[in-house]
Order: sequence, then C-alpha cells, then structure tokens
Amino acid sequence: MSDKIHNKQKNKKNVYDIQGGEQKVMKKSTKKVINVAASAALLAGVAPVAGIIAPTQAHAAGSFNVISVPTLSSTSVTEDKGGVSLGRVNIDIDKYTLNNTATDATYLTVTLPSGFEFASDAFQTNTANGSPTRVYIAEAGSPAQAVGVTAQKVNATSARIAITGSNQGDDITLALILDKIVSTGPSSGDVNLSFSAAPNSGLPTGNVKVGTVVSSGQVAVEARDVQSKSDNFQFTLRVTESVAQSLKTSNGLKLKLPSGFEWAANGAYTKLYGDNTVNSVNVSGNGTDTITLNAPKLSASATSFDLVLNFEVTDEDKAKDGDITASVSGNSSANVSSLVVGSYGEYGGGVTISSPTTVVAGQDEQQLGDIVVKESVAGSFVADRTVTLQLPEGARWQSVYTGGENTSGTTGSTETANGLTAPNITYSGTDGRTMRLTFPSKNTSNKAGSFTLKDVEVAVQPGFTGDLNLTVAGSQGLTGTVKAATAVGAISLTATNATYNIAIGTDNASIGSLVLKEGAAGALTNDTDVTNPGLVEVLLPSGVSFGTTPTVSVTSGDLRIRNVSVDTYQNSTQGVLRFYVDSESTTASTVTISGVNLRIDRTVPQGDVVAKVQGPAASYTAYNTNNRTTTSWYDSNRAAAQAAIATIGTAPSGTENNAVKAIYTIGSTAYTVNGETRTAEVAPYVENGRTYLPVRYVAEALGVTQANILFDKATSVVTLIKGDRVVQLKLNTNQLTINGSTINMDVKAVTKSNRTVLPIAWVGKALDAVVQYDAASKTVTVNSK
Repeated sequence: MSDKIHNKQKNKKNVYDIQGGEQKVMKKSTKKVINVAASAALLAGVAPVAGIIAPTQAHAAGSFNVISVPTLSSTSVTEDKGGVSLGRVNIDIDKYTLNNTATDATYLTVTLPSGFEFASDAFQTNTANGSPTRVYIAEAGSPAQAVGVTAQKVNATSARIAITGSNQGDDITLALILDKIVSTGPSSGDVNLSFSAAPNSGLPTGNVKVGTVVSSGQVAVEARDVQSKSDNFQFTLRVTESVAQSLKTSNGLKLKLPSGFEWAANGAYTKLYGDNTVNSVNVSGNGTDTITLNAPKLSASATSFDLVLNFEVTDEDKAKDGDITASVSGNSSANVSSLVVGSYGEYGGGVTISSPTTVVAGQDEQQLGDIVVKESVAGSFVADRTVTLQLPEGARWQSVYTGGENTSGTTGSTETANGLTAPNITYSGTDGRTMRLTFPSKNTSNKAGSFTLKDVEVAVQPGFTGDLNLTVAGSQGLTGTVKAATAVGAISLTATNATYNIAIGTDNASIGSLVLKEGAAGALTNDTDVTNPGLVEVLLPSGVSFGTTPTVSVTSGDLRIRNVSVDTYQNSTQGVLRFYVDSESTTASTVTISGVNLRIDRTVPQGDVVAKVQGPAASYTAYNTNNRTTTSWYDSNRAAAQAAIATIGTAPSGTENNAVKAIYTIGSTAYTVNGETRTAEVAPYVENGRTYLPVRYVAEALGVTQANILFDKATSVVTLIKGDRVVQLKLNTNQLTINGSTINMDVKAVTKSNRTVLPIAWVGKALDAVVQYDAASKTVTVNSK
C-alpha cells in the first residue's frame, strides 16, 4: 500500500468493518494482517508451503467510512424542491478483493430506508461532479488500479453499483454522494443505508447510519456586531437551521423592537453554507417596529446565512436607555424568545463592581472586586477628561500607601474592551484616597468601551468596618457611589462580665475574662517591617490599671503567642497588657485573658470602663507609617477593637452626703457652713454682671474632702470628686466635664489669687447644688440637693 493511502486510512473516523451484517470498528492494517494470517494458517493445515499466497476474493473484506451524519426534518421534500442530502459514504475495498476483467463486474446494492427515495436523475452521471446522487472512484491506489464504477437505479429505493476491473495492486475507495434524495415524510430516528453483495464477493455489507430525522427543526438566531449608540444602529443577524426546512416560508421569523425604535432598510445577505438553490431571504416590515423573515423556499439541506439589519430611534421619549431587546417569534421554532440587538443611551457612563470582596481592617494588600468603568454609548469618554474613584477615610489605595502620594499606576492588572484606550492612573490629594483615571483619547469603535481594574489593592484603617464604598466623580461627568468591599475587624474584644459594677477607688476588682477573636486567619500579624513586630496591647482608660498579670492563652485556632506582661502606658495612669505574636494563625484564633483584676483610682468618672486593642500586630497599617497619607491613623485610629469591660458605679463607702447650707458675702473672705464661720483665701466678686465664687471653698462646704480636690499642673485640669460625681475643669477653657460628659460653658474657668473661680450658676451645675443670690444683702446661698 502506498504511504499516501496508508496515512489517509490511519486518520479515518467512524469506520465500519461489516461482515455478515455486524458492525465493528477495526483498523484496516490490523484487519488485513488478521485476514492474511488466517489464510496462512489454513494453508499450513493442509500441506507444507514455502510462503504465503495472496488471498482470494472470499478472504477479502472492506469497510465504510461515513464522512457526515446530517440532522433532517421529518417534513416531506419533493424532487422539484431539491430533496435532502444524506451523509457521504466512502466504500473502502481492500487489495485483492477485485479480480474482474474490464467487462466483468462485481455488484454492491444500496437500499434507502422507508421515507426516502432516489430522484429520477439519480446516478445518471457518475463522476466527482456528476449527478447530485452519484458514485465514483475517490482513491484508485498506487499504482492506479484499473477499476471502473457505475450505478443504476433498480427502483425508487434501491440502486446497484457495478465495479469492473481488478485491484490486485492496492486498496481502492469509492465515494457515494447522496444529494437530492426525495424525502417522503420519514419517521424520527436514525437513517440507515443497507448494503448487500454476493457472499463470495469480498465487498463490505451491512447497515450504515447516514442521517438522523427529528420531528421539527430549530432556527438558531444570533445578533453579531451590535452597536452602542444614541441614534442609528446596525448589526448582523445570523440565522442557522438545525435541519433542512427549519426556516418557514410564511411568518418564518418575526423580530419586534421595543417602543421608540423602528426597522430601516436591511443590508446585505451572505449565505454561509447549505442549500445552493437558496440565496436570499424575504424581509418585510421595514419602517415599523416588526420585521418578518421568510425563506423564499424550503431548504433541501440545513442552511446558515448572515443578514445586515438596520434600525433607528423614532421617539426619544419612549426609547429607554440600556440594552435594546427585540422579541423573537414566528412559525419557525427559534432557539431564543428575545435578542439584544444594540444598546441605547445618552453620552455618559458608569462604574460597577459585580463582586465586592471582604477586606480586613488594619491590614494592607487587601483586594477589591474588579472595578469596571464603562461608557453608556460608544464615544462617551472624551480625551483628557477624568473619572475619579475616592475611597472612604478608612482606606488608602495600596499604590499610594506603599509609594507615597506622588505615585502612579496601580496594583493588580488592567483590561480594556471595545476600542477604549487605557487611561493614565494618578492620585490626587495628600491622603491617597482619590484615584484619577485620565483617558488619553476618544473611543472610535461602534461599541461602548470599558476599562477594568483587576485585583486592585487597598490598605485599611484599624477599626474600620462595614461597607467600603467608592465615590465616583470627575470631568467625564460620572457620579455616584459603588460598593467595593465589606471591611471586617481584624479582631474583636468582649468581656465575660461587662456589666460588673466597680466602685471608684476599688483596689482589686475581679472582672472575669476578656476574649480576643480574630476576624480572619492571620489577622494578628508579626510583620517585621514595623517597630515591635507582633506586639498586641490591651489598653485601659486613664486611672485604671491591672492589679495583677492575668493568664493569656490561645483557646482555639493555631495562633502562637509569647511574652505576656502588664505595665502602665507611656508613663501615664493607663494600664496596659502586652503580648507578642510568635506565629501567625492559619485558622482564625481566639485568645482568652483570664483572671483580670483592675485597680480603679478616685479620678475615674462614673460609666463604662472601655478597653482598646492596639499594637502593630492588630493595627499594622497605623504603625507602618510609610508616608504621611496614613499619619492620622497612628495619631487617632490605632484601636483595632474596643469594648466596655466593666462599669464604674458608686463611690466607696464613707463619702459624706449630709444636707449643707453655705452663705457667701460679696467682697468678704468670711463665709458660713451650716452656721459655722469659715475663711476663704479669695472673696466672691461681681464682674461684667456675673457673680463669681471660689470653687474650692464651695466644694469643701458641700463635703468634698481635700483629698478629692486635685489639680494637675501639666494639663491645668482641676478634678473634684463628690460621691459618685467626678467634675473636671480645664483652666482657661470653657470645658466642664461631669462624669465623662463635656459641657461648653459660656465663660472660661479662670483663677483669682491662685484659686479657680466660676459664675455661681456654673458652680451649682458642677457640684449639683442649688445656688441663690440676694442682691439686697449681697449674699450667695448654696444648698446641697
């Protein structure tokens, strides 16, 4: 066998090796070896031989190769309508099979199944380009074998193929073309040809599938090259029949546009494949909202074509922005009921994020969802105009966080679509929150262009939780907000006994346990590019400290910690517990601080004791201050979490609370308390119509002991503790703080003769007393409540 034939046959598919009606898949080379070996064995069983002789016709065999198996409709197709096309069959005849003279013939009969008939002109010309139904020699072997082939219709469903000559030199292949087959209404299912021949002919026989009949065909409809515009539109409609006759000749396909649009004159028709006698499509309805496509005749084979369609806006009040969707109906069975044929809108655009992510507060390199900036119609974005994307105060673009405010570009990658040129990416402002996209040129394509920021990263402020929204603005005219991510806390803080009531001045208050929970695996970090890497601090408020060192342990997860200690924070009165992350978690972990004892001094106001969690491990982005864009985070937003861990209630026992009446005289240092005369260092006085009293002497009269009258020279703050009431005055300001709540007075707290004085109304407010002024006697009476 020649290399050409051998290689061709090695690559064949759907090969049928048919003997006695049984279909088997077998490589021809393997089959021939088996045939030759079987002949040799037979000869060897009769008598000794010197070699293997060529097999006779009875030993030879062949196979069928079906080139295509089309899907057909069950509808009848007459001869004058072109009939239908069944699959092409290659009939492979093995070497040595034929040993005829030029006039002798070996016959192979082919029979059509029920529902199909040969046309009247079948097999009239049996050449490669002969009759629609024909047989010819496709491969004559090498050297070319002296073989001839003709065929003749026996009846409406059978034909006989006559093969003359010999192929003792090589294999040959016959091609059976089954075009223009009359369809008389076949049943659904496989279309099988039947081949028969004389038993000793050596020709292949049996059934071969050459088609599939379905009850009804479908038309696949597709809109290609759709445009995004504000006026006239054009697109290419692709119509593809699944089987012949799928597109009907009456009300075949109807395409109806939405309100405000009408069809205009259609453009070119281009056939892609199918029935050669169908070279157009009938279109009606231009100038209305509905066009109808009809086949000029039912196709003989599945046909596909492209048709250029045009439509326009006729009523701007009714035409709606967005996708223009045409409904699809008609007598043909279409694969869709609607089709997007364009996009309408005024010039503009928008920003979308289809899949917001989750980011962790206090960490950098946090990915946002893909940000898509898209024109509403093609050409909306004008050259040198901008779209800006501003993060909230609690986030910074990673590029700026790492490189500073004068950086450009972005982390991640970018993509453009539909002819839009990628914008230049810069940042505006001094805080790194605003990304500026400057588009260098206008989009010249027919489709709305888009620009996508993929895997862009941000750094998140400690303690920032909730929606992370981008504010959209810029000279391109885009506005609005879009959610980019949800921020979760790196860690949470809870107390097992947060309602525990502690008295002011308590030295050893046991409040149970504190629990720290990571919001995500690795939320507590030990990055080495900060001072004190891995440090976690639990910071108490002023005047509250740890009485003893509690036990700190990891109670769930795989976080590892070390070096637990307690101290005061930066030489203040704030207590702090510290530990270090030794190894970051791969599973979100829980740290339990048990056996917590607090010491409360007498300056702590009534209310909640709020603890804060901070340090580089919990608030990495506040401590890793690469540049000034996040300086404020360290100054004001170091806390990764905070929570009330106890409550300050009443003062310790022994505080006096008896009724008091004190009388002060303007200009006199002498005053009485419940009738007892006392002397002050400064006398009450009147200034600018306001009567001033010395605060210390009023406080002492009302039972405030000298130990509970405190003055901090460093901060110029006067603190008075009266029972459960803690009053603080900051000199030379109008701030009055009572139990932690600050009130702005209409005058400033000042000193006279080194003593703090206030108008009598603010003295009563501060010390919870009733103050009355008698102008006739020039006296001030202070009564405790």
